[in-house]
Amino acid sequence: MNTQTSRFRRIAGPTGPLVGAFIGALMVAVLAACGTGDGGSDGETSAPVTSAEPTSAPETTEESSVPDDETTPYLDPSLGDSSKPGSSMTISGTVEAGVEAGCLILEYDGTVYGIFGNYDSSVVYEGATVTLQGKVDDGMMSICQQGTPFVVEDAQSAD
Repeated sequence: MNTQTSRFRRIAGPTGPLVGAFIGALMVAVLAACGTGDGGSDGETSAPVTSAEPTSAPETTEESSVPDDETTPYLDPSLGDSSKPGSSMTISGTVEAGVEAGCLILEYDGTVYGIFGNYDSSVVYEGATVTLQGKVDDGMMSICQQGTPFVVEDAQSAD
């Protein structure tokens, strides 16, 4: 009996010789694909590419180490700061629940505002009609994911 065939039949077990032959052919194909592992073709091997010239760090001058004002990005520290003068405004309407739990919104003049800040929760709550004085803070991050952030400074019931 052929040793290779008997190995395949043992692998195949009760499923039959065709499945064993298929598995055997698959194993031979996998082993052949592994090859010698040198990655080359026709017995060629590849060597790492090296440069004949030594590399050196680029020269730095005092002039090049200082960024140019024209290329240096400028971040205005007042962006997102609700304490900017003249940014206070008053909005009014009915407070609604936001899409996230615990978040409140108010639509005023076609803009949806997310309500934030230290306000009296007995005045500002879902369903309340209110007048809010405060500032828009476009730089504020919140979990509410809805509306333009509005930081309340004063809240009055409009009922």
